[in-house]
Amino acid sequence: MKICLVQQHPVDEERIPAAILRWVVLHDRLLARGHKVCSVGPNWRWKLETRTFRGAEQLLVPGPGTGIKALDMLVFAVLLGPVLLLARRRFRPDAWFTDELFVAFGLALLRLVHWREAVVYDVMGIHYHQVRKHNRSLWRHLPLAWTYGLLEHITLWACTVVSTVNEAHKEVLQRWTSRPVEVIRDAAAFVPWKGAPADLPEKGESIWLTFVGKISNRRLDDLYEILPALMEAEPRLRLVVVGNGPFFQRYVDWTRRLGLEGRVHFTDFVPHAQLPLWLEPSDITYSDDWSDIGFPMKVFEYMLLGKAILVEDTPAVRELMRHEGNCLLYRGLDGLREGILRLCHDPALRMRIGGAAKEEALRDHQWDSRLEQFEALFHEARRLSGAA
Repeated sequence: MKICLVQQHPVDEERIPAAILRWVVLHDRLLARGHKVCSVGPNWRWKLETRTFRGAEQLLVPGPGTGIKALDMLVFAVLLGPVLLLARRRFRPDAWFTDELFVAFGLALLRLVHWREAVVYDVMGIHYHQVRKHNRSLWRHLPLAWTYGLLEHITLWACTVVSTVNEAHKEVLQRWTSRPVEVIRDAAAFVPWKGAPADLPEKGESIWLTFVGKISNRRLDDLYEILPALMEAEPRLRLVVVGNGPFFQRYVDWTRRLGLEGRVHFTDFVPHAQLPLWLEPSDITYSDDWSDIGFPMKVFEYMLLGKAILVEDTPAVRELMRHEGNCLLYRGLDGLREGILRLCHDPALRMRIGGAAKEEALRDHQWDSRLEQFEALFHEARRLSGAA
């Protein structure tokens, strides 16, 4: 089968962001399994051109490359439709795959002109819920929620079938669309790191609390509110923040104001293959849940590496995670503080829940089984669209 994957983010092969890791994994593994793969994505300049991306052809949508995200996305959204029509003629794909909102108008044009195209829309996060959780300002929340909601509904109309990452998402999506919705969860895998050794700080007898991910939406605010008390209660505790993002400098400055520069380490961006080098010495791995119905992809990676996990308690998280079984769950600042200190003081608990998490990751959360689900979904999309 020939599959065309559509992506709205400019992708540097040396700096794959976490937001598109699932898309990249699908691209690479479909290719490895013998499928013909092509893709469409944004260009950094005003030129329609084709490049080779990770061993397959990619058609690039002209763009200004200003670095102003809203402007670049707007231009991409406007120009994508004609480029998809060109990609259809040039690549002749059997099915399409997208996981982004700003493809909505381009995808709608494609389906209006060629209704029998088979399109899989992969919903990794329902943006309306992410906006609702993290924007406290009503005037900021409402326009964003309405805009994201509109784009989500257009994309759902234009697709043939929907995949999503958990049952909580599925429940919401089934209220919005009559399209079939299939849950295909994230998974975890690491390729061997072939670069220079990671520049790890000296660990000694310290206990590492590690956060991995994009630093956005004030997602470390809760941790920083209790950080001075944590550091005072447990002198061995060190915080390691692996990643970057728009709020990176906020936490660097906050650390400096607290006088904790010697006990907090920031890595900035780390290639995905290098993450095990940072996580291996970690004693506790931490994740908030930046959507009220989401499941953090990083949790699968923590599980695969056998780490003791502390994760925010939400209905979606509880679909897979069990308090004191394969993780500790927390709610609110008190729960976060108590969970961290409990794991600091109980190495046997860390070992037990980490071992259970790794066993489940190896048994249930591998990409090979996810790829089989995606392959079946592409065939279903072709059947339902009449393209088969």
